[in-house]
Amino acid sequence: MKSTPKSAQKPQTKSDFILAHPNVPAKEIVAKAKTAGFALTEKYVYTIRSVARSRQQRATLRASVPTGKSGAESLLVAVAAEVGLARAISLLEAERQKVLAMLGK
Repeated sequence: MKSTPKSAQKPQTKSDFILAHPNVPAKEIVAKAKTAGFALTEKYVYTIRSVARSRQQRATLRASVPTGKSGAESLLVAVAAEVGLARAISLLEAERQKVLAMLGK
């Protein structure tokens, strides 16, 4: 009975080959792939790169979304980050004074 070594690697896929060369022009990827035994087209290279970029952007967006906060809290944090904490506090305090004045307190 023949046993396979545990450290045996999976054969490289076309997508793996393309993504292993991120800064190489598509035309060169096609040429290199041909010598490596893959049949690729430039359009396929562009498609694989586009899908990979899209997946990476989605993963980045998911990672950057804060969890456990409501939409209003997240918006408040974003505003504070944009205008600065001191300015955000003064804006909130001004709004608080307006509400208290309307309530007659």
